[in-house]
Amino acid sequence: MMEQHEASAPSVIDHLVVVSPDLTTGSEWIAGELGAQPVAGGSHVRMGTHNRLLRTGPTTYLEVIAPEPGAPSPDTPRWFGLDEMSDTPRLAAWVVRTDDISGRAGHLADILGPIEAMARGDLSWSITIPRDGLPALDGAAPGVIQWDADTAATRLPESLAHLVSLTILHPQPDHVKALLASLDVVGPISVQADFGASLIAAFDTPAGQRLHSGPGHADLGIETERAVAMDLFHLTWRYLDMADRGTAHDLAMVQTAEASLWHWRRVGAATQWAIGEWQCSRVHAVLGDGPRSLHHAERCLAICESERVDDFVPASAHESMSRAYAVLGDMDAARDQRNLAYRIALELDDDDRDVIEHDLNTLPIP
Repeated sequence: MMEQHEASAPSVIDHLVVVSPDLTTGSEWIAGELGAQPVAGGSHVRMGTHNRLLRTGPTTYLEVIAPEPGAPSPDTPRWFGLDEMSDTPRLAAWVVRTDDISGRAGHLADILGPIEAMARGDLSWSITIPRDGLPALDGAAPGVIQWDADTAATRLPESLAHLVSLTILHPQPDHVKALLASLDVVGPISVQADFGASLIAAFDTPAGQRLHSGPGHADLGIETERAVAMDLFHLTWRYLDMADRGTAHDLAMVQTAEASLWHWRRVGAATQWAIGEWQCSRVHAVLGDGPRSLHHAERCLAICESERVDDFVPASAHESMSRAYAVLGDMDAARDQRNLAYRIALELDDDDRDVIEHDLNTLPIP
């Protein structure tokens, strides 16, 4: 079992890496896939590479990287497998950000590679680079980065391509999960078993929902995507149950709840949609965001009514409405919704009624 190092903050997704034979080919591929054009980055002199970048969230981005024409060949293999790539761009690797790279990754050099100092223009950072230049565990294991000052994402213009989740496929999922636990990685990340290793990133884009994959996987498949949605749902509850969540955990909790709902919307039924909205409402209520909590609670209730969802879900919808109103300070509305939930709960079997009554007893209503 890999030892988990305690540091001041967990590791989070920093960026995804698309390798390409040249920047034009890679950028055009990304623009076609995600409907957004990467912008100029710069040169990595030590590696003989250059890149273009696309912001995919407040603190995340996608990097298109390629050998730089005319640049001297490096003394070591180029990173991200660029010396062995084909003529087709592909999602090859991912990188997590930490504020303690030595503590997080120093003991994992045999897997992730040694920590190297790198720079591009006036940006500088430390990053793990496998000695053979290939992404660790065929891309399933992340690189680990610590920025010296600014991160690359904060310097990029906003885009309409938004990273929703990352699915890691690998023949040894438990090994990958143990590695991520050792790095204390948090966020909308699901590890699933598969015959080969690959990454599949989910995006909201101007052209709609997109799955962006590595070699051999154009899609998740319905059963795998359902497993991803459920995995993210349970991960959200682990964050909710934490007694000492920090800011990064709070953000990860929102991301995983919304990512679970995103995937359920694709491969689930009305019951899963409503429960996903309910969980999002609970997350925002716990974080004190009344308007967003109420928004998801209203959507949960609307699904229950329009799709005739039965069992315990309508009671949960009114419970989430009550919780949202309580966070907003409207105690009269909160009590009305609580009473509606109780009335529905009376018609449920003992197990479902106990669950609803337990939730109702946690409402912040005087």
